[in-house]
Order: sequence, then C-alpha cells, then structure tokens
Amino acid sequence: MKPPPLAKPSWLSRLGLAATSVLVVAVGFTVASVLFAILLVAGLVAGGWLWWRLRRLMHQAQQATPDFIDGEYTVEPDRPLLEDRRTAPVEAAEQSATASRRVP
Repeated sequence: MKPPPLAKPSWLSRLGLAATSVLVVAVGFTVASVLFAILLVAGLVAGGWLWWRLRRLMHQAQQATPDFIDGEYTVEPDRPLLEDRRTAPVEAAEQSATASRRVP
C-alpha cells in the first residue's frame, strides 16, 4: 500500500521552516551558553570557598602544632630480616638429608 503523496511545500513554507530552524538552533546555543556560564561561576565559587576554608584550616593547624615533641620513648632492637624461602626448600632438603645421615 502506497501512502498518499504529500503536497509540495511552497517557497513561503520553506522560508518559514528555514527561519524557524535557525532560530531554534540559535536559542539552543544561547541557552547552552548561559547554562555553561552559570555552572562555571557556581563551580568557581564553590572551589574558591573550599580553597579559602582549606587555607584557613592549614593556618590554624600550623599555629596549633608545637615545634617539638615531648615524651618518652624506647629504642627497639632491629628485627631480623625475613628469609627468602622461594629457593630454600631445595637447600633445606639437602641439609636435612646430610644431617640425618650423621649419627652421634
């Protein structure tokens, strides 16, 4: 079934469609630009406020910390380093085999 043929638009309707399309695109770009500007300003204000608060807190923290630490301490002896056991089982097996052969 074939749809009925549409009437050919006149030059006035074509001109109106072109003008409306250009106007819609221009309004869309304008709205997008205004929205971008509003969000940019809001982001800059929020970032400035956070920077100002962080700067103020850092200043307070620097004034609150003493120049020295007062307290007692104990020097712990160094702990032995852990052995690398990736290759040790072969050597350990050989040593244990030779040790088991020795009879006191």
